[in-house]
Amino acid sequence: MPKIMLVEDDVALRDIYSARFGAENYNVVVASDGEEALSIAVKEKPDIVLLDIMMPKISGFDVLDILRATPETKITKIIVMSALSQPSDVEKGKALGADEYLVKSQVTLSEVVEKVKQVLAS
Repeated sequence: MPKIMLVEDDVALRDIYSARFGAENYNVVVASDGEEALSIAVKEKPDIVLLDIMMPKISGFDVLDILRATPETKITKIIVMSALSQPSDVEKGKALGADEYLVKSQVTLSEVVEKVKQVLAS
């Protein structure tokens, strides 16, 4: 069973995604801010991380950068999922090592699940 870590400070979104991925037979771990995400990622070693950008304590961009520089999480699949939709934000996410960058307002829950499956299979 693949392990997914949801890093999202919005409780409602986190609950919705947790329920859906649980129903899809994923082992789900959650983090509500960047600091928590870093400690959980090293401890839990998820197969894939769904990472918000605008979060308290440490931004998602910084989390992404640190995860890519940390030996235990260097090759972990990471999908950024953010409200930030400017091309410069997308480019920054990709430059920092995101496998995919999704804009929250442009994807459905089902599309996110499919994207996670695609990234895990690649």
